[in-house]
Amino acid sequence: MSIPDDFLMDSYRKAVALNLCPQFIKLLEKEIQRRSIHSSKRGIDSPYIENESPSIH
Repeated sequence: MSIPDDFLMDSYRKAVALNLCPQFIKLLEKEIQRRSIHSSKRGIDSPYIENESPSIH
């Protein structure tokens, strides 16, 4: 059983806003891409999904 798309997107938006662990954000991104959630449904304009997550230094 998986979480609903809107909950996944809300989790992603909050993770980015709170600057949580980049690996966690990347995990959410991969699931968003796996589900083929389109940008109109995302309701966000974030460089994290369109490009790469910030690298860890």
